[in-house]
Amino acid sequence: MRHPRGTAVLLLLVAAALTVLGAGNAQAAGYRYWSFWEGDTGTTWTYATQGPSLVRPDDGTVQGFRFAVSEDSQDAARPRRAPDFAAICAGTPAQDGRKRVALVIDAG
Repeated sequence: MRHPRGTAVLLLLVAAALTVLGAGNAQAAGYRYWSFWEGDTGTTWTYATQGPSLVRPDDGTVQGFRFAVSEDSQDAARPRRAPDFAAICAGTPAQDGRKRVALVIDAG
């Protein structure tokens, strides 16, 4: 004689096992984050060694952010606009007691 209740439990256990065994790990293409860059000599970007909350920029500094999808900082994409302070802030004169910091934000 069959036991419908026992068969249902057995089927439920088999379905649960197949679900767990069949589910694979999700493979991410990399981390998604805003990479932080510092302008160097007006033409190149350098990956920042400190986070933006720790950096204290000087007057005339260019900082950049670019949304990146990468495995690590070695292959993070730089902002596409050159860190040329003179071109970005040409119309902003220096003032005593104030800093001029250019910010480049590239959504990727």
